[in-house]
Amino acid sequence: MYCEEYGKENAKIIVMLHGANFVHSFGRQYTLADRYHIIVPHLMGFGNEADRIFNADEQVGELAGYIASLGQKTALVGFSLGAQIGCRLVAEHQELFDCAILVSPWLCKDKETVDNVMKANEKQFALFKKKWLCSLIGAMNGLPKAQRAEFVEQMQRVSIETIRNSVDNGITVDSLKGFENVTIPVKVLAGGREQKVVADSAAALSRMNKNCSCEIWEKAAHNIPPMFAERFNELICQMAG
Repeated sequence: MYCEEYGKENAKIIVMLHGANFVHSFGRQYTLADRYHIIVPHLMGFGNEADRIFNADEQVGELAGYIASLGQKTALVGFSLGAQIGCRLVAEHQELFDCAILVSPWLCKDKETVDNVMKANEKQFALFKKKWLCSLIGAMNGLPKAQRAEFVEQMQRVSIETIRNSVDNGITVDSLKGFENVTIPVKVLAGGREQKVVADSAAALSRMNKNCSCEIWEKAAHNIPPMFAERFNELICQMAG
Protein backbone atom coordinates (compact mmCIF):
# COMPACT_ATOMS: atom_id res chain seq x y z
CA MET A 1 0.00 0.00 0.00
CA TYR A 2 1.47 3.32 -1.10
CA CYS A 3 1.51 6.11 1.50
CA GLU A 4 2.62 9.72 1.41
CA GLU A 5 4.16 11.05 4.59
CA TYR A 6 4.69 14.58 5.81
CA GLY A 7 6.37 15.71 9.03
CA LYS A 8 7.99 12.34 9.72
CA GLU A 9 10.06 13.90 12.50
CA ASN A 10 6.95 14.51 14.61
CA ALA A 11 5.73 11.94 17.12
CA LYS A 12 1.96 12.33 16.89
CA ILE A 13 0.52 10.53 13.85
CA ILE A 14 -2.60 11.53 11.91
CA VAL A 15 -3.81 9.09 9.25
CA MET A 16 -5.82 10.88 6.57
CA LEU A 17 -8.11 8.89 4.26
CA HIS A 18 -8.87 10.78 1.07
CA GLY A 19 -12.07 10.93 -0.96
CA ALA A 20 -12.71 8.99 -4.16
CA ASN A 21 -10.50 10.17 -7.06
CA PHE A 22 -8.77 12.91 -5.07
CA VAL A 23 -5.79 11.46 -3.19
CA HIS A 24 -4.90 15.04 -2.27
CA SER A 25 -8.28 15.82 -0.71
CA PHE A 26 -6.24 17.01 2.28
CA GLY A 27 -3.72 19.06 0.30
CA ARG A 28 -4.50 22.12 2.43
CA GLN A 29 -3.97 20.11 5.62
CA TYR A 30 -0.37 19.22 4.78
CA THR A 31 0.74 22.43 6.50
CA LEU A 32 -0.05 20.65 9.77
CA ALA A 33 3.12 18.64 9.16
CA ASP A 34 4.98 21.30 11.11
CA ARG A 35 3.28 19.77 14.17
CA TYR A 36 2.15 16.24 13.26
CA HIS A 37 3.35 13.21 11.34
CA ILE A 38 0.73 13.00 8.56
CA ILE A 39 0.25 9.75 6.67
CA VAL A 40 -1.93 9.67 3.56
CA PRO A 41 -2.52 6.12 2.26
CA HIS A 42 -3.60 5.98 -1.37
CA LEU A 43 -6.84 4.01 -1.34
CA MET A 44 -7.16 0.99 -3.64
CA GLY A 45 -7.84 2.03 -7.21
CA PHE A 46 -6.69 5.63 -6.83
CA GLY A 47 -3.47 7.62 -6.99
CA ASN A 48 -0.42 5.38 -7.02
CA GLU A 49 -2.72 2.43 -6.30
CA ALA A 50 -4.72 3.02 -9.51
CA ASP A 51 -3.63 -0.29 -11.03
CA ARG A 52 -5.79 -2.09 -8.47
CA ILE A 53 -9.59 -2.34 -8.24
CA PHE A 54 -11.23 -0.83 -5.16
CA ASN A 55 -12.75 -3.30 -2.70
CA ALA A 56 -14.06 -2.00 0.62
CA ASP A 57 -13.50 -5.17 2.67
CA GLU A 58 -9.94 -5.60 1.44
CA GLN A 59 -9.20 -1.92 1.96
CA VAL A 60 -10.38 -1.94 5.57
CA GLY A 61 -8.27 -5.01 6.28
CA GLU A 62 -5.14 -3.55 4.68
CA LEU A 63 -5.49 -0.25 6.49
CA ALA A 64 -6.08 -1.91 9.85
CA GLY A 65 -2.95 -4.01 9.41
CA TYR A 66 -0.87 -1.05 8.33
CA ILE A 67 -2.03 1.25 11.14
CA ALA A 68 -1.45 -1.51 13.71
CA SER A 69 2.14 -1.78 12.44
CA LEU A 70 2.77 1.86 13.36
CA GLY A 71 2.93 0.82 17.02
CA GLN A 72 0.92 3.67 18.47
CA LYS A 73 -2.61 5.00 18.56
CA THR A 74 -3.23 7.56 15.85
CA ALA A 75 -5.78 10.24 15.06
CA LEU A 76 -7.95 9.37 12.06
CA VAL A 77 -9.33 11.87 9.56
CA GLY A 78 -11.48 10.76 6.62
CA PHE A 79 -13.32 12.58 3.85
CA SER A 80 -16.18 11.26 1.70
CA LEU A 81 -15.18 7.72 0.64
CA GLY A 82 -12.36 7.96 3.19
CA ALA A 83 -14.92 8.84 5.87
CA GLN A 84 -16.98 5.78 4.97
CA ILE A 85 -13.90 3.59 5.26
CA GLY A 86 -13.05 5.45 8.46
CA CYS A 87 -16.44 4.58 9.96
CA ARG A 88 -15.71 0.90 9.53
CA LEU A 89 -12.17 1.20 10.84
CA VAL A 90 -13.36 2.95 13.99
CA ALA A 91 -16.26 0.52 14.46
CA GLU A 92 -14.11 -2.58 13.97
CA HIS A 93 -10.67 -1.45 15.19
CA GLN A 94 -11.14 1.41 17.65
CA GLU A 95 -8.10 0.19 19.60
CA LEU A 96 -5.92 1.70 16.84
CA PHE A 97 -7.14 5.27 17.36
CA ASP A 98 -7.47 7.93 20.02
CA CYS A 99 -9.91 10.13 18.07
CA ALA A 100 -11.55 10.41 14.65
CA ILE A 101 -12.93 13.15 12.41
CA LEU A 102 -15.23 11.90 9.66
CA VAL A 103 -16.16 14.45 7.01
CA SER A 104 -19.13 13.99 4.67
CA PRO A 105 -19.72 10.26 5.05
CA TRP A 106 -22.54 8.86 2.92
CA LEU A 107 -24.17 6.02 4.84
CA CYS A 108 -27.91 6.54 4.36
CA LYS A 109 -28.38 4.77 1.04
CA ASP A 110 -31.28 3.45 -0.99
CA LYS A 111 -31.23 1.92 -4.46
CA GLU A 112 -32.51 5.03 -6.23
CA THR A 113 -29.89 7.27 -4.64
CA VAL A 114 -27.10 4.77 -5.33
CA ASP A 115 -28.21 4.51 -8.96
CA ASN A 116 -28.26 8.30 -9.34
CA VAL A 117 -24.84 8.73 -7.73
CA MET A 118 -23.48 5.92 -9.90
CA LYS A 119 -24.66 7.64 -13.08
CA ALA A 120 -23.19 10.97 -11.97
CA ASN A 121 -19.84 9.37 -11.12
CA GLU A 122 -19.68 7.46 -14.39
CA LYS A 123 -20.30 10.71 -16.26
CA GLN A 124 -17.60 12.48 -14.22
CA PHE A 125 -15.22 9.57 -14.88
CA ALA A 126 -15.48 10.20 -18.63
CA LEU A 127 -14.62 13.86 -18.07
CA PHE A 128 -11.55 12.95 -16.03
CA LYS A 129 -10.03 11.26 -19.09
CA LYS A 130 -9.74 14.68 -20.76
CA LYS A 131 -6.64 16.10 -19.13
CA TRP A 132 -7.52 19.79 -19.47
CA LEU A 133 -10.96 19.19 -18.01
CA CYS A 134 -9.54 16.98 -15.29
CA SER A 135 -7.22 19.83 -14.28
CA LEU A 136 -10.17 22.24 -14.19
CA ILE A 137 -12.16 19.84 -11.99
CA GLY A 138 -9.17 19.57 -9.68
CA ALA A 139 -9.00 23.34 -9.37
CA MET A 140 -12.74 23.54 -8.69
CA ASN A 141 -12.26 21.00 -5.91
CA GLY A 142 -9.62 23.16 -4.26
CA LEU A 143 -6.51 21.12 -5.07
CA PRO A 144 -3.25 23.07 -4.73
CA LYS A 145 -1.41 23.54 -8.05
CA ALA A 146 1.33 20.95 -7.51
CA GLN A 147 -1.11 18.26 -6.41
CA ARG A 148 -3.45 19.16 -9.29
CA ALA A 149 -0.89 18.16 -11.92
CA GLU A 150 -0.29 14.86 -10.16
CA PHE A 151 -4.05 14.28 -9.93
CA VAL A 152 -4.48 14.66 -13.69
CA GLU A 153 -1.89 11.98 -14.44
CA GLN A 154 -3.17 9.59 -11.77
CA MET A 155 -6.77 9.81 -12.97
CA GLN A 156 -5.81 8.50 -16.40
CA ARG A 157 -5.15 5.09 -14.81
CA VAL A 158 -8.27 4.81 -12.64
CA SER A 159 -10.72 2.16 -13.88
CA ILE A 160 -14.49 2.34 -14.20
CA GLU A 161 -14.70 -0.78 -11.98
CA THR A 162 -13.05 1.15 -9.16
CA ILE A 163 -15.51 4.01 -9.59
CA ARG A 164 -18.48 1.65 -9.46
CA ASN A 165 -17.12 -0.27 -6.46
CA SER A 166 -16.40 2.92 -4.53
CA VAL A 167 -19.97 4.15 -5.02
CA ASP A 168 -21.71 0.84 -4.28
CA ASN A 169 -19.33 -0.18 -1.49
CA GLY A 170 -21.79 -1.76 0.94
CA ILE A 171 -20.98 0.62 3.80
CA THR A 172 -24.28 1.84 5.25
CA VAL A 173 -25.75 2.78 8.61
CA ASP A 174 -27.37 -0.65 8.79
CA SER A 175 -24.19 -2.53 7.89
CA LEU A 176 -21.98 -0.63 10.35
CA LYS A 177 -21.53 -3.08 13.20
CA GLY A 178 -19.85 -2.05 16.45
CA PHE A 179 -19.99 1.71 16.03
CA GLU A 180 -22.45 1.95 18.90
CA ASN A 181 -19.74 0.58 21.23
CA VAL A 182 -16.97 3.01 20.26
CA THR A 183 -15.55 4.88 23.26
CA ILE A 184 -13.09 7.25 21.57
CA PRO A 185 -14.27 10.78 20.67
CA VAL A 186 -15.62 11.00 17.13
CA LYS A 187 -16.59 14.19 15.31
CA VAL A 188 -18.72 13.94 12.16
CA LEU A 189 -19.02 16.91 9.81
CA ALA A 190 -21.30 17.61 6.86
CA GLY A 191 -21.89 20.66 4.69
CA GLY A 192 -25.25 22.38 4.79
CA ARG A 193 -25.13 22.73 0.99
CA GLU A 194 -24.35 19.13 0.11
CA GLN A 195 -26.86 16.35 -0.47
CA LYS A 196 -29.30 15.84 2.39
CA VAL A 197 -28.38 12.16 2.64
CA VAL A 198 -24.89 13.17 3.79
CA ALA A 199 -26.21 15.36 6.62
CA ASP A 200 -28.66 12.58 7.48
CA SER A 201 -25.75 10.15 7.64
CA ALA A 202 -23.81 12.41 10.00
CA ALA A 203 -26.84 12.78 12.24
CA ALA A 204 -27.44 9.01 12.21
CA LEU A 205 -23.90 8.35 13.43
CA SER A 206 -24.32 10.80 16.31
CA ARG A 207 -27.54 9.06 17.33
CA MET A 208 -25.80 5.70 17.35
CA ASN A 209 -23.12 6.66 19.84
CA LYS A 210 -22.96 9.16 22.71
CA ASN A 211 -19.23 9.68 22.03
CA CYS A 212 -19.95 10.84 18.49
CA SER A 213 -20.97 14.45 17.90
CA CYS A 214 -22.23 15.96 14.66
CA GLU A 215 -21.70 19.42 13.18
CA ILE A 216 -23.33 20.82 10.04
CA TRP A 217 -21.24 23.60 8.50
CA GLU A 218 -24.00 25.56 6.85
CA LYS A 219 -21.93 27.42 4.22
CA ALA A 220 -20.04 24.31 3.11
CA ALA A 221 -20.82 21.93 0.27
CA HIS A 222 -18.87 18.70 -0.35
CA ASN A 223 -15.66 20.67 0.11
CA ILE A 224 -14.84 21.18 3.78
CA PRO A 225 -11.13 20.14 3.77
CA PRO A 226 -9.99 22.40 0.88
CA MET A 227 -12.43 25.31 1.04
CA PHE A 228 -12.75 25.66 4.82
CA ALA A 229 -9.17 24.70 5.59
CA GLU A 230 -8.46 27.22 8.36
CA ARG A 231 -11.47 26.21 10.44
CA PHE A 232 -10.98 22.53 9.66
CA ASN A 233 -7.29 22.58 10.56
CA GLU A 234 -8.13 24.19 13.90
CA LEU A 235 -10.56 21.38 14.60
CA ILE A 236 -7.96 18.74 13.76
CA CYS A 237 -5.54 20.33 16.21
CA GLN A 238 -8.22 20.46 18.91
CA MET A 239 -9.07 16.79 18.46
CA ALA A 240 -5.54 15.43 17.92
CA GLY A 241 -4.01 17.46 20.73
